[in-house]
Amino acid sequence: MKRYSLIESELSSLPAIEPLNLEAFVGPAFSVDCLRFDKLHPFILGNKWYKLQHHLLAAEAHEKTGLVSFGGAYSNHLHALAYAGQLLQLKTIGLVRGEEPEHLSPTLQDCVKWGMALRWISRDQYRTDARAGSSSEWASHYPDAWVVPEGGEGVSGLAGIQELFARLYHDYPMRYDLIVCPVGSGTTLAGIALASGGRAQVVGMSALRGAMDLEDRVTRMLSGAIKPVSHWQICHDFHFGGFAKINHRLTEFISKLHSGTGLLLDPVYTGKMLYGLCEWIRQGRVASGARVLVVHTGGLQGWRGMGSARPA
Repeated sequence: MKRYSLIESELSSLPAIEPLNLEAFVGPAFSVDCLRFDKLHPFILGNKWYKLQHHLLAAEAHEKTGLVSFGGAYSNHLHALAYAGQLLQLKTIGLVRGEEPEHLSPTLQDCVKWGMALRWISRDQYRTDARAGSSSEWASHYPDAWVVPEGGEGVSGLAGIQELFARLYHDYPMRYDLIVCPVGSGTTLAGIALASGGRAQVVGMSALRGAMDLEDRVTRMLSGAIKPVSHWQICHDFHFGGFAKINHRLTEFISKLHSGTGLLLDPVYTGKMLYGLCEWIRQGRVASGARVLVVHTGGLQGWRGMGSARPA
């Protein structure tokens, strides 16, 4: 367990919960706080550590010498995995969606700098292999490595998020009526719903267009729960055209929020989440006076793929 202790010591602190003044966007009737995963660590970004920790434990327990996982050219997950591999002295292999580009993205440049070997796979193969329970081919291809599903998805990723929120409920006055988070794989949403145990409604804002299987994926992750699970739902209305798609309306919202509050959101996940929450409030879908927690899952390195769109 020496490797695990190394990285655990870097991330032993809980993320801060800070007030977020959204009065300029939604009026004064709501108390909104922000869980600041983005302030935890410069490289193991946001919630990625918590989704990775049980995979790293499993790699250690099975005496694996490497880690294999999946992601795109600007993947927060691969970025975090590569840094963790360097820190733990584990070989890392990134299975990257699409064709090899002429020039690597800044994200993948970091991954290579931290020792990750990159392999490009077709989008069709990626869709088939990247999810939890679908990577047996890669486990046989890399027998000395532990295969981590895309984004740390699945029960191992869920366990890390659940444990974190259990600690938050123990250490903080977590008296919220509504917890809102962005959704990619649904793992963070499932972990929060399980840890909340009925104490708050949990809403996930999907960053993906047409991902109507997300509810089934979350349901499967929660199917073995023996504790009460909070009511949860996924909103599919604020993806802005699909994963990593943005427009002026979204970037203007992110810029105004940053200017007014100092909070920087990313354009892939958290910007869409908070835009969606503000729309819900304006539409009357959140009860007046509700106590709301928004989960800032980090991912700010993803701005490097957006050129000059990032707020100054």
